[in-house]
Amino acid sequence: MRLSPSCFYDMLLSDFLLAADGFYDLEQTREQQHWERTRWLAAVVLQPHAKKGTRIKPTDIAKFPWDKKAKSKGDAKLLAATLKQWANA
Repeated sequence: MRLSPSCFYDMLLSDFLLAADGFYDLEQTREQQHWERTRWLAAVVLQPHAKKGTRIKPTDIAKFPWDKKAKSKGDAKLLAATLKQWANA
């Protein structure tokens, strides 16, 4: 997390947990970008060997959990209810 000792000792537990959560999100994003780059490179390398007229897409090489878009209708309902409450306030 690259915290200096003085910065670390000045933090509250809640501050540290927020920093750790942000650091975890950053590392997850870096890892995803690395895998996306690797998948793209594999598609580019394999493309000359594909049959004429076919195109290899990176998603044909590998599918990752973050490729699936979650359908979260509950969040939309919660957002609509919150906006309605704010409009009535």
